[in-house]
Amino acid sequence: LDLGEVQVDTVARRVTRSGVPVALTAREFVLLEYLALHRGEVVTRTALYEHLYDESDGTLSNILDVHVSNLRKKLGQGLIVTRRGHGYAIE
Repeated sequence: LDLGEVQVDTVARRVTRSGVPVALTAREFVLLEYLALHRGEVVTRTALYEHLYDESDGTLSNILDVHVSNLRKKLGQGLIVTRRGHGYAIE
Protein backbone atom coordinates (compact mmCIF):
# COMPACT_ATOMS: atom_id res chain seq x y z
CA LEU A 1 0.00 0.00 0.00
CA ASP A 2 1.43 3.35 -1.06
CA LEU A 3 0.83 6.19 1.40
CA GLY A 4 3.18 8.73 -0.11
CA GLU A 5 6.57 8.44 1.58
CA VAL A 6 5.25 5.51 3.65
CA GLN A 7 4.94 2.07 2.04
CA VAL A 8 3.10 -0.81 3.73
CA ASP A 9 3.92 -4.33 2.54
CA THR A 10 0.96 -6.34 3.82
CA VAL A 11 2.39 -9.69 2.70
CA ALA A 12 5.83 -9.29 4.32
CA ARG A 13 4.33 -7.18 7.14
CA ARG A 14 6.99 -4.50 6.66
CA VAL A 15 6.80 -0.73 6.61
CA THR A 16 9.24 1.72 5.08
CA ARG A 17 9.40 5.51 5.18
CA SER A 18 11.31 7.07 2.29
CA GLY A 19 12.80 3.64 1.62
CA VAL A 20 14.06 3.19 5.19
CA PRO A 21 12.59 0.25 7.16
CA VAL A 22 10.53 1.26 10.21
CA ALA A 23 10.16 -1.14 13.12
CA LEU A 24 6.56 -1.42 14.29
CA THR A 25 4.99 -3.56 16.96
CA ALA A 26 2.41 -6.11 15.83
CA ARG A 27 -0.46 -3.92 17.07
CA GLU A 28 0.98 -0.81 15.40
CA PHE A 29 1.23 -2.69 12.11
CA VAL A 30 -2.36 -3.98 12.34
CA LEU A 31 -3.61 -0.46 13.14
CA LEU A 32 -1.68 1.12 10.26
CA GLU A 33 -2.74 -1.60 7.83
CA TYR A 34 -6.42 -1.21 8.79
CA LEU A 35 -6.33 2.57 8.39
CA ALA A 36 -4.45 2.24 5.08
CA LEU A 37 -6.99 -0.25 3.74
CA HIS A 38 -9.72 2.26 4.65
CA ARG A 39 -7.81 5.25 3.26
CA GLY A 40 -10.02 8.29 2.76
CA GLU A 41 -12.58 7.04 5.30
CA VAL A 42 -12.94 8.06 8.92
CA VAL A 43 -12.60 4.91 11.01
CA THR A 44 -14.26 5.11 14.41
CA ARG A 45 -12.32 4.47 17.59
CA THR A 46 -14.73 1.65 18.39
CA ALA A 47 -14.11 -0.06 15.05
CA LEU A 48 -10.35 0.24 15.52
CA TYR A 49 -10.48 -1.04 19.07
CA GLU A 50 -12.61 -4.02 18.05
CA HIS A 51 -10.29 -4.77 15.12
CA LEU A 52 -7.18 -4.59 17.30
CA TYR A 53 -8.51 -6.47 20.29
CA ASP A 54 -11.25 -8.69 18.87
CA GLU A 55 -13.69 -7.81 21.60
CA SER A 56 -16.40 -5.27 22.16
CA ASP A 57 -15.75 -3.37 25.35
CA GLY A 58 -17.68 -0.16 25.89
CA THR A 59 -14.93 1.30 28.08
CA LEU A 60 -12.18 2.19 25.65
CA SER A 61 -8.88 2.88 27.31
CA ASN A 62 -6.24 5.26 26.00
CA ILE A 63 -4.25 2.38 24.47
CA LEU A 64 -5.51 3.32 21.00
CA ASP A 65 -4.23 6.88 21.51
CA VAL A 66 -0.85 5.47 22.54
CA HIS A 67 -0.59 3.35 19.37
CA VAL A 68 -1.60 6.28 17.14
CA SER A 69 0.91 8.54 18.90
CA ASN A 70 3.68 5.97 18.42
CA LEU A 71 2.82 5.61 14.71
CA ARG A 72 2.92 9.39 14.28
CA LYS A 73 6.37 9.53 15.91
CA LYS A 74 7.70 6.78 13.66
CA LEU A 75 5.97 7.72 10.38
CA GLY A 76 5.31 11.46 10.57
CA GLN A 77 2.72 13.60 12.31
CA GLY A 78 0.64 14.21 9.18
CA LEU A 79 0.01 10.61 8.17
CA ILE A 80 -2.87 9.83 10.54
CA VAL A 81 -5.36 12.61 11.14
CA THR A 82 -7.76 12.82 14.05
CA ARG A 83 -11.39 13.59 13.30
CA ARG A 84 -12.44 14.79 16.70
CA GLY A 85 -15.53 13.02 17.94
CA HIS A 86 -15.42 10.58 15.01
CA GLY A 87 -12.12 8.67 14.79
CA TYR A 88 -8.96 8.54 12.70
CA ALA A 89 -8.18 8.62 9.00
CA ILE A 90 -5.37 8.42 6.48
CA GLU A 91 -6.22 10.77 3.66
